[in-house]
Amino acid sequence: MTREYNPILIGFSEEEGPIRISLKKARDRYGLMPSLYGFVPPKEGRDERRALNLKAGKFIRDELANGSRNLKWDVYRYFSRWHRDYSAEFGIDVNPFINVNDPETVVSLIRENRAVFKKLLEMDLREAVLEKRLVKKEVLNSVADASLAEKVAEMLVKKIRYLRDDKKQAAIYLLGCIRGRDIIYKIEDLIHGRILAPGEPVIACYADEISRMLLEIPEVTGFSGAKDLKGISIRGVAFEYAERDASYFMLGKDTGDCTADKKNFQADCDIENIFWTVFAWILDQNYQILKVYFNGEFVLKVHLLPLYIPDAALLGHSAFLPQKTDYMMLAVDAVETIRGLRDDLPGCRQDLVDQREYIFGKTIEQIEAIARKMRIHHIYAERFSNTPWVRDYYQKYPEIFIHVNHMEKIDHLEDVFYLARELCGNAGVEMPDELFMEIQMKNTYLIPKLSKAPGVKSYTVIKGSPEDGIPKKRVIGV
Repeated sequence: MTREYNPILIGFSEEEGPIRISLKKARDRYGLMPSLYGFVPPKEGRDERRALNLKAGKFIRDELANGSRNLKWDVYRYFSRWHRDYSAEFGIDVNPFINVNDPETVVSLIRENRAVFKKLLEMDLREAVLEKRLVKKEVLNSVADASLAEKVAEMLVKKIRYLRDDKKQAAIYLLGCIRGRDIIYKIEDLIHGRILAPGEPVIACYADEISRMLLEIPEVTGFSGAKDLKGISIRGVAFEYAERDASYFMLGKDTGDCTADKKNFQADCDIENIFWTVFAWILDQNYQILKVYFNGEFVLKVHLLPLYIPDAALLGHSAFLPQKTDYMMLAVDAVETIRGLRDDLPGCRQDLVDQREYIFGKTIEQIEAIARKMRIHHIYAERFSNTPWVRDYYQKYPEIFIHVNHMEKIDHLEDVFYLARELCGNAGVEMPDELFMEIQMKNTYLIPKLSKAPGVKSYTVIKGSPEDGIPKKRVIGV
């Protein structure tokens, strides 16, 4: 007989403060009907199941519905004024958890290319085209200023194959300038300011988004330094953090895991769907999803968050962990791959499967680099994944046993809860009364328990020592 899926969740409410509760009890006590919030259409006779986080979820979904909204600035700005000092209190640097790119590198690169940007922004395109005699004057003068760049680009693309020597080079240069200027305008729209005088807090927030756009500026414009930026390459393994826009909700669908917005999109439909927790993740600066690309194609995602391992005596587990001191740990909470990278499913792609160890090896290196920059010296991974070969890969590493109550989320979700209330309140919509999150590291329902000690789980040690955990003989009674 299969036991009912009923893991312990973490939550927070204004009335109760931190909440530790099972999924079933949380649904019964706090759950709401999805049809009341537009997540499913009302249907007579539907056996509707209560869900969590729907008030915050409705606001977030509606805000991101048009595809142009991004919550990253809201999250960054809120956490910048949050009362906790993570460096002083926990000894960690959270900045590498915000962007893959170093914001200082981006700021320096913008300053170094200031003359290039100024030239592009001040260019008289009509005059430049006439000077090179690339388009007849009467044709050019018939084009309105508002559509000049677009029309000139169309004309040059059509003519360029017939041009020779200097005129061809001039056309290539002007096309590059048009493209470069368009990218600059997009950057200025993103940062709500001038690229010639960027505000460093905005760059600190949007370093990755700006880097992606800067990498598209053609070299012919004179832009230089792209080699110092990190983006998605058409060759090899590359990384980016998931954007906090509408695409965030599609990640579970892309990998077919239990965070898909509808259960029928899961590759394994018998696994409990937890889409509701995505609404807490997207507002949490301390929860990141690392997207992994191979030869320019998205192939897997890694869920990461720092967790605090407090002194054992604080939680009453000193019998398990004598003389233990507290420390921070970077948790690999989940690794989920696309269907093409799963050799246990029909239709898997052999070209990807053949490269799986290379891809995952590079991913582990990236996780280690993130932890190192954050000044975190322990990395533990949840051993469950939607992909069997990932679970097998973890067997190469040592394991550590820890009681799930001995891993604490920074702020116990208080920060995320009050951010959700602030955003909803500012928008004049219904504010959430509570917010919940499932953390797989604390979920004892994912893999059949080896442990004879209730609440104790086995994790993969990517970095650290198994001796920091509970001795195995105490766990399994050897």
